[in-house]
Amino acid sequence: MASVSFHHGTRVFQSAETPVLVRTARTAVIGLIGTAEEADAAKFPLNKPVMILQPQDADGLGSDGTLAEAIDSIFDQVGCPIVMVRVEEGATAPETWANMVGDQTAFSGVHAFRRAVSDGLYKPKLLIAPGFTQTSPADGIASIAVTAGGTGYVDATTVVAISGTGGAGAEAKAVIEAGVITSILVTKPGYGFTGTITVTITGAGTGATATATKGATINPVVAELMGVADSLKAIAYVDGPDTTDQAAVQYRGRINSGRIFVCDPKVLKFDTELAVNVPQPSSPIWAARQARMDLEQGFWWAGSNVEVAGIVGINRPIEYGGQSNYLNENRVNTIVNINNTGFRLWGVWTCDSDLLWQFVSVRRTADAINEALEAAYIEFVDRPFTKANLKFLIEAGRAYLRTMELEGAILPGSDVWLLDSNTNEELAQGIVKLGVKFEPPTPMVDVRITSHRNLAAYELLLDQVAQEMSSGSLAA
Repeated sequence: MASVSFHHGTRVFQSAETPVLVRTARTAVIGLIGTAEEADAAKFPLNKPVMILQPQDADGLGSDGTLAEAIDSIFDQVGCPIVMVRVEEGATAPETWANMVGDQTAFSGVHAFRRAVSDGLYKPKLLIAPGFTQTSPADGIASIAVTAGGTGYVDATTVVAISGTGGAGAEAKAVIEAGVITSILVTKPGYGFTGTITVTITGAGTGATATATKGATINPVVAELMGVADSLKAIAYVDGPDTTDQAAVQYRGRINSGRIFVCDPKVLKFDTELAVNVPQPSSPIWAARQARMDLEQGFWWAGSNVEVAGIVGINRPIEYGGQSNYLNENRVNTIVNINNTGFRLWGVWTCDSDLLWQFVSVRRTADAINEALEAAYIEFVDRPFTKANLKFLIEAGRAYLRTMELEGAILPGSDVWLLDSNTNEELAQGIVKLGVKFEPPTPMVDVRITSHRNLAAYELLLDQVAQEMSSGSLAA
């Protein structure tokens, strides 16, 4: 009890050593970025997230650009919050890419999603940039080869800079062993490089040189979305090229991220102004259908093998079986029409090379639970080490995981415990380490049925005939 001044009588003090309830944050929130040149600039300012809760909230956005059509596709599937970011459309595709990529420090472009919570909006968990992810630049930095390793380099000061006529957005990181640069990793390939490309290495060391090779690379918007999605613990739904199966697989092959979900092909929607069917990106539909699944079943359900509303077809036919298997095996998610039962989304795969994180529902379930625990345990920060607080720390996590087990979000066997690696020295510094284990259920993607001939059925048939003959019930 806190020390108090003199008092003659009784007083009640509320103990600060109390249990903490763990709550899962909202997961059905779509982050949409795009263009709308006719938009009301006061209502929809550039590079600032705006909440769209219902179709009427988009009034004043105009019909040009990509945002209005994407919002229509989303609300065709589900009513859910949309955190929308409008960027300026450039005179060329690279200029628009640059606006979409934006700047981390200015929170512009896709980085505007990161300021949504501080602006009082929901945190976007399903990110889309329809119309700006389907092409891969042929003039980015495909690779960098070290021609001389140099000496004396250290990670803290070594910087790799890439420059060239017209080029933008390329970044790279040196791998250093014993002061020698052994390789250089291209972290962002950029685009628009022409002529001679120069690689400059600065830092504490000397003598290192390298050369860059230009080639087809990851779409710059997709590359930037990887980092943003990781910071938000979100998934980015990106559109593939919508040309051929091989091109879709090649597009996917450049991406290795559990935060990226490739959708191919486009869908066909009826344009009321042109009075014709026009191709539109399918990523808004995928994100919206996942949001609907979150609301109706739970975030641990994948938004696949579900019907699609608001479309009249798909831009190129995808046959269920060999063709859809080829795409899915290579982690391209597609749309099929099985036995003329209507179009349905078909795929559950991220672009992660680690098979443990290949399923989008597994990734999102782990994110949701980890974020819920992290948010709840903030309440324990700066509390004193007491038996009650440590007990509540563990019990809060265990109670939440038990609830998730009962809901079916995770499999049985979850737990929270104090790690054996806690030491007196660390505890004296205010450090306490917990272990948490849980397992999200994987989707059943391959249901295998083995059928057998049953020759004993003839014996049963003869027995039935003999039985009916003896009873006189067999018709002559």
